[in-house]
Amino acid sequence: MMADLLQELIDKTDYWDMRILDVKASYFGDEVELLIDNNEEIYWKISFLSCYKVSYKTDADRRKISNVKNMKKSQLGYYGQDITICKSDKENFYKVNLDLSIMEMKIECRDIFVEQISKNDLNLFWENSR
Repeated sequence: MMADLLQELIDKTDYWDMRILDVKASYFGDEVELLIDNNEEIYWKISFLSCYKVSYKTDADRRKISNVKNMKKSQLGYYGQDITICKSDKENFYKVNLDLSIMEMKIECRDIFVEQISKNDLNLFWENSR
């Protein structure tokens, strides 16, 4: 039941075809953060906490620029296509499948939080390059 409520919260972000601004893993993969563009002032942040498993595939084998950190915002091709949550076989955990167009992720975690954050509170890698 809680997975359904979390799915509703994520769906309310209207992430479909929205630009994904960054994906970050911290604390040895225990936390994964997804930043979704919303408008000029507000972004969505989805945090996956107490992660048991995290796996992903990117476009590194076919993109022309070898390092994403060297890209400008306009060169990023990550867009929200599908985020699906279901209950895990592991007690008190969720399974999450993310399709971010040129990146696919699978996360198994204990907690998921969805929040809006101000653009002023973000430090995006392409804004600080060189």
